[in-house]
Amino acid sequence: MRARSLCWCAVSLFAVRAAIAEGSQETGATPAQLALGDSVFHGRVGGALCFVCHGPSGKGVTGTGPDLTDTEWLNADGSIASIEKVIAEGVAKPKKAPAPMSPKGGGQLTDSQIKAVAAYVYSLSHPTKGP
Repeated sequence: MRARSLCWCAVSLFAVRAAIAEGSQETGATPAQLALGDSVFHGRVGGALCFVCHGPSGKGVTGTGPDLTDTEWLNADGSIASIEKVIAEGVAKPKKAPAPMSPKGGGQLTDSQIKAVAAYVYSLSHPTKGP
């Protein structure tokens, strides 16, 4: 079990690095901002626990939170600005989830942390493209 967990962590780290590299080109976000967004998403900074409902890889948790890696946006239009708004304000009446999303993911996020996690979430739904 431990070996599987370590393998998942290595794969996840590789995916995050790839998303950071590509995301910084598409969004104008710096690699440092996307790394901060990853830390916010995974609860290491700011106290938000995005990954609990959206899953560690952002693919969603059935019956809890939607997939953030696909192209379907339930409460935003998919732009970074709309993602920032959803994160900042939360979702009082989710379209497909049974419970609301608290403003700032239930954390104490600063404006820069909200911008960083929004850029990170955007990068999840915009996979890297090969040369």
